[in-house]
Amino acid sequence: MLHRLAADRDGFRTLTFRPGLNIILATRADGGDADRGSANERRSRNGAGKSSTIDLIHFLLGGKAEGALTAAAVAEWNFSLDVDVGHERVEVTRSVANAKQVFIRSAQTGVDRIQNAQWCKRLGEDWFGLREKRGNGDVSYRQLVSYFARRKRDGGLDSPIRTFRNQSTASVETSLAHLFGLDAELVRRLHQAKAALKQTKDAQTALAALDKAAADGSKRADLEAQLEAEIASVKLGRDRLAERIEAFNVLPAFRELERELAILNQDFRDLSDGDVIDQEAIDVNARALEAETFTQAPDIARLFEEARIVFPDLVTDRYDEVHRFHEKLVENRQSHLQNEIAAAQQRIANRQPRREMIEARRRDITRSLRASGPADELLRLRDELSGRESELKQLEGRLQEARKLEERAEALEREVEDAVRALRQDRRERSTIVDTASRTFSEISERLYEKAGQLAISATDTGLRFLPQTPADGSAGVMSMEVFCFDLTLAALAKRRGEGPGFIIHDSHLFEPVDGRQFARALQIAADFSESTGIQYVALLNSDELVRAERESGASFAKYVLETELSDTPDGGLFGVRFD
Repeated sequence: MLHRLAADRDGFRTLTFRPGLNIILATRADGGDADRGSANERRSRNGAGKSSTIDLIHFLLGGKAEGALTAAAVAEWNFSLDVDVGHERVEVTRSVANAKQVFIRSAQTGVDRIQNAQWCKRLGEDWFGLREKRGNGDVSYRQLVSYFARRKRDGGLDSPIRTFRNQSTASVETSLAHLFGLDAELVRRLHQAKAALKQTKDAQTALAALDKAAADGSKRADLEAQLEAEIASVKLGRDRLAERIEAFNVLPAFRELERELAILNQDFRDLSDGDVIDQEAIDVNARALEAETFTQAPDIARLFEEARIVFPDLVTDRYDEVHRFHEKLVENRQSHLQNEIAAAQQRIANRQPRREMIEARRRDITRSLRASGPADELLRLRDELSGRESELKQLEGRLQEARKLEERAEALEREVEDAVRALRQDRRERSTIVDTASRTFSEISERLYEKAGQLAISATDTGLRFLPQTPADGSAGVMSMEVFCFDLTLAALAKRRGEGPGFIIHDSHLFEPVDGRQFARALQIAADFSESTGIQYVALLNSDELVRAERESGASFAKYVLETELSDTPDGGLFGVRFD
């Protein structure tokens, strides 16, 4: 539960919260109502500080500075939040200029200065029961807490199941599985296996692209069969050449030179074969690395820029949890590929001096042998045989790699199948939780629409799907009300297990598309929900919107409005100053 939001500047509009429904109003400087026009409406929405209030709460709960908090004018301000953590009330203080550290004051321990990452770890443990991470893609505190304080800027109101744009399916499903009380580890394992399988298939595609004889889009089995056929053909040609060379006669005077040349040719073929194999490894690894770089990394970079959601700094304070979640998945693979490329390049370079020496001696011997006439034909045959041997080594190496990738893909496909079965079994065993979630969602939506909506939670081949649906899918504001019903359901289930931060925060953007009567009904549901569950509900609203809701419904929400109001006057916003 939230108690007090403050700063060490006199102009800051300190907010004191209370249990139950809390309505924070933002008014217009001219006191106009909803009929005064869009210009006033835009000014009120942009200048009072509703979004900044949510940004500031996120910042004090471990997030990074966003929105107005990035302004230089407030960099040195010390912001503080009184909040319940575990069984005690603490005051957390943090500044943008020194965001890596936070100060925690409590009645039991006094004042402690800790790293922000430690603060996030404590909140994750006390609010969500998180312990040590079990691997890449595991649930994180910042992902979970974002469901309780959504932001329009991040895309948090675009979908009930996502809190930021382009949030990955894996992130959504592991987070919601934890919050609803299902087995998030099973979900994580499924998506990890699917990601590894995709990487293996990408490597198979890169390998197939090197084989010019394989048709585009050919299957892995087709590639193996093609390679085996090519190897048989090359072996036949090689054997025919070897037979011709074996039967070839040269003058006795040149026999010793011919034997030396044969040895040199074999040495040269060995060097060439080594180069071919290493170059093959370079090409395959480079293609796989390029696929990693240009398909994964840009998506992650765009996600980081667009999501604007903050995760704890677990390794350094420069990287957040979203960045780690998406990039760690390919980091080891990229490092391995780069090391393999570098090692192959070094082996090729190490062979070069020996190759040059052999080539020089071969030229000397060749000049001598060409004077014999028939020896010239022998040299041509030997060169052709060397080419066939190199081609054979290349094809055999490619076939070996194709078989390894096939075995890896088959093992991962089995792992995915096992994970899907385990997920479905867990879904069946926890059907009581699913039934409770569906019933809670239906009850809330029924009060809104006088007809129950549905929340389906299903375990499928693709993962754990959450499908909320309200009755009025064709009406304005349906997505907003789905978010409203979903968040209350999620918070209620977490509360039953003793988890969650104890509050939900929604701002006016959630209610803008909703008609006045439904808006008022939602506020009354929030008030009743808070009273029955003990979960604090904070709504940041424009005053004209509340007037509209009260006028169209005949209800009054005056008793829930906090004494401190925000406005778009120069000194009436959250910070008490205008710096934009």
